[in-house]
Amino acid sequence: MKKKFKFKKLLNEYRSHSYELKYIEEVLKDGLSDFEIYYRQYCINNDIDLRSLNNKNATRVDQIFSDSKGVQKFSDKKSRINEFDSKYIFRQIARKFHPDVLPQDDPRATEYEEIFKKATCAIENGEWGNLFDIADQHNIELRDYDSINESLSRSIKRVKKEIEKQKTTYAWILFNCDEDEPCRENVVKQFLKHLFNI
Repeated sequence: MKKKFKFKKLLNEYRSHSYELKYIEEVLKDGLSDFEIYYRQYCINNDIDLRSLNNKNATRVDQIFSDSKGVQKFSDKKSRINEFDSKYIFRQIARKFHPDVLPQDDPRATEYEEIFKKATCAIENGEWGNLFDIADQHNIELRDYDSINESLSRSIKRVKKEIEKQKTTYAWILFNCDEDEPCRENVVKQFLKHLFNI
């Protein structure tokens, strides 16, 4: 029973961090273009020749913006997939929600298909927190709480790490300045120093 309570505690923590990450990602959908607009306008207002700076610092800019972490992300995904054996949970979800378990004209077909797709996607991507969330929401029987809690703890660490990473972006920092103009200008100055060393 103690392990099950720990699971509930960890799952609530995972959900909380996941919602925070979703919020940050939602903010950054507009935040990235807002930053770009503000940054370019700042350069115009302060007679900063971006074209010339980009040409002079092409190699540096490429290094900063290159996606050198693509290979790392792929290998992280592979190791995540292997850290938990999902066969038992997947069988329980398939028995309950596979679209084929319903008659063709059943009104629940779309809902079942959506749940099944989410579970499949979570397994394929090693997103164990999402899988356990689905299982908990739909009263899927779980066992081996030691293994589940271990995977859930890792999922929490990954989400927290992603939150911290997103919070270091210039777009997020600018967003948090609100309407404080000196703060906004300072963010752009830091960005220019980082990008062009000026």
